[in-house]
Amino acid sequence: MFSFRQKILIGYVVSFFVFTTITFPLVTNIVRTIAAKAMEDRADELIGKIQSAPNNDALIRRLKEQQHLIFLGVSVITNDRRLLYDSHTKRLLGPRFSQEYIVDHPEVIEAFEHGIGYNEDYSELLEQKFSYFAKSFDFHGKPYVIRTAFPYKYFNDLTRDCEIGFLVLTTAILLLFSMLTWLIINHFTRPIQEIINAVSPYQEGKQTTIPEIQLKSANSEDEFSKLAMTLNSLSAKIQKHIDTLTTERNEKEAILESLVEGVIAIDNALDVTYVNEMALKLLDTERSKLIGHNFGMVEQPQGYALLVGCQKQKKALTETLTITKEGGVKRYLDLVAAPKGASSGAILVIQDKSSHYKLMEMRKDFVANASHELKTPITIIRGFAEALHDHPDLPESTRIEVTRKIVKNCERMTTLIKDLLTLSDIENIPHSRLVECDLTQLIRGCCDTLHEIHADAQINMHVKSDMPMLLIADPSLMELAFMNLIENAAKYSKPPAMIDITLEKSEDKISVIISDKGIGIPDIDQEHIFDRFYTVDKAHSQKMGGSGLGLSIVQTVIHKHFGQISVRSKVGEGTTFTIILPCNLTYQDLYQPQVPNV
Repeated sequence: MFSFRQKILIGYVVSFFVFTTITFPLVTNIVRTIAAKAMEDRADELIGKIQSAPNNDALIRRLKEQQHLIFLGVSVITNDRRLLYDSHTKRLLGPRFSQEYIVDHPEVIEAFEHGIGYNEDYSELLEQKFSYFAKSFDFHGKPYVIRTAFPYKYFNDLTRDCEIGFLVLTTAILLLFSMLTWLIINHFTRPIQEIINAVSPYQEGKQTTIPEIQLKSANSEDEFSKLAMTLNSLSAKIQKHIDTLTTERNEKEAILESLVEGVIAIDNALDVTYVNEMALKLLDTERSKLIGHNFGMVEQPQGYALLVGCQKQKKALTETLTITKEGGVKRYLDLVAAPKGASSGAILVIQDKSSHYKLMEMRKDFVANASHELKTPITIIRGFAEALHDHPDLPESTRIEVTRKIVKNCERMTTLIKDLLTLSDIENIPHSRLVECDLTQLIRGCCDTLHEIHADAQINMHVKSDMPMLLIADPSLMELAFMNLIENAAKYSKPPAMIDITLEKSEDKISVIISDKGIGIPDIDQEHIFDRFYTVDKAHSQKMGGSGLGLSIVQTVIHKHFGQISVRSKVGEGTTFTIILPCNLTYQDLYQPQVPNV
């Protein structure tokens, strides 16, 4: 592409060449016209000299007297078209030939008919081409014609010289005016070029802001300076508007990114224009695979149909999507699609309801399991009570056995209810119960308590740090959790139980590892042992007086203190529980609303 200055210069040069091309043929015609006019003037001059002669002889004498003025060939033709005089033929052929020669040349005939005649013809006599001009005049009442001849070669040379001169002159004028035009254009367009150079970095993306235009080649009062000032003013307003839009966009994006819901925006063609991080996480995809691509590529037909439907119906639509991930884990997503204003696309909001659905399922399972766990002892107690009522004469030994079983099942119910109340109590830890406690001393106390129940248990405790194991916690709940783990290690081991407890502290966490050499847990059961009411060996658990809630309580306590618990076990070799607790938490960290543990 040509610049503004180049376009003007090229336009000027093209216009000049067009003008030259058009006017060049006129030069030849002008030269011919000038030559013909010169011949006509010469003829008029000669006519003026000879027209007053009394007769033909006097006319010829007068022409001879003008011989020194005649630089052209001159002929006089009488009214009967006889050659009266010719400055060339008379010398070559004699006067007699001249008077007897009848002239029928086109220019002579034209002069007799119209007064003036012109022709270009080859003279065989003189062996060259001539330009002839003939003009009639009145001689004593008779029409005579005087004809002048000019060698065509000289005439042609004159034309060529004029053409060359015209071309040289026009070329010189073209160069002169081109240089002047370039200087003038360069002078007047320099401020424009400075303006372009100033804004080019912003246009090319090298600068993020529109630069200020400062002109060096313009007067502060001229139009270019005023234009630069206007552009600077507009640039400032535009930049301010851009900054405002950028700030608003960043705020909106920050708000959208902070949402726990996924948000996806599409245009009319269903191409994704925006997606927040939560949406990428819920759909398990990458931003580059969504932005600028059609939503149909996400392979979520329900969401795609919802977006199409909401735009057609011009109203919000909802749908629940169930995604099954690896390992059979289900994720429940609520989809809400709403059209944007002015038919500019739609918004898809994705809410992860997996916790809600899982909580509902756990509540159903909890009610079913609790009902089942309570139903069994109640049925037993009722049966034995009816037996005592219906058979008051039962032997003393039988009555004692029946009442013992009733008491045992009552104790089982009491343990179950106590554990249920404990789980409920853990969900809301009062601030007053949070204190700084020494985990080493707390676990030692649990070991002493275990020795009272299982006197033969052998517990080895290893503390791999000189720093005190201090953390903010509810000591009673922590004691309950660790007591449960240590007691399980003893209960599910052949006497004497061998238990190893290792405590280790780093900068921001405390690790507690509790290992036993008991019966172990099968691989298939390890992922469920923290579920409520789940027992590996139900008969053994009932024999031990367990409710199936112990490990669930342990996990809930650990999670309430922002810790993690994991298990590793092998049947016949033993079980190892690993607990990791953060030790840099404050009262405010622990005492805040939390999502219920599901």
